[in-house]
Amino acid sequence: MKQFALLVLICTLGAQAVPHHTPYIINGQPSAHQPYNAYVRYLNAANAGFFGGGSIISDRHILTAAQNIVGFVRWEIGLASNIYAQLSMLTTTTATAHPNFNSATRANDIGIVTLVNSLVFSSNIYPITLPSLQESLQVPLENEQGTILGFGFTSGQSTATSDVLMRSLQRVTTNARCQQHYQITLPNHFCAEDTIEGSNICNGDLGAGFVTYVQGSQMLTGIASLITQSCGNAAPTGYVRVLQYRQWIQQMTGV
Repeated sequence: MKQFALLVLICTLGAQAVPHHTPYIINGQPSAHQPYNAYVRYLNAANAGFFGGGSIISDRHILTAAQNIVGFVRWEIGLASNIYAQLSMLTTTTATAHPNFNSATRANDIGIVTLVNSLVFSSNIYPITLPSLQESLQVPLENEQGTILGFGFTSGQSTATSDVLMRSLQRVTTNARCQQHYQITLPNHFCAEDTIEGSNICNGDLGAGFVTYVQGSQMLTGIASLITQSCGNAAPTGYVRVLQYRQWIQQMTGV
């Protein structure tokens, strides 16, 4: 992942195997497919770029990090599978980063990729719920557990995407711990980490969604934005708090 690690189930062609820990520092595990998850490859005018993650929030929009948008001109979106080679790929040249994004501090690190055609929702492709515009709680809450997915690197020595989708379970840390590692603006960012299994995200995972359960349903509450070391787990991951940008998202997408 572009910065994650996790507890996970292997899902291949409808069969699930018993999850196992990898020998890598991020301790990632393969994940069953999640219909909201998107793989995001971003390319510049010279056809150079990298890849990260994103989340389907409507039939035309993928929510991701602004760092996956600024300076790039084309986006290839992979959907509908937890196996990299079986992703359905869509290409677009339309994306919008938050106007106040700061690449140095990662402030306002949120953006939207707009697809050319509307998606047809199914059991394999479906949007994730966003926080309500009237949400009174600062979701996600401290110590709340969330899930992050990605096709990013699975070790510090990796140089390509993971063959299968990986998943990490992390808990939201205190603001004080988050500020020890990042120049964040509260409450626009929060941090989360896995102190039990030592899972964390890697290169190729930034922009992926941090998903928590709110009243029994999955909700997109964060976007992977900050790491101190690829595939390291000494520091927590920094996330953009989706709730803080809820009105901007609605203005841009109607969602």
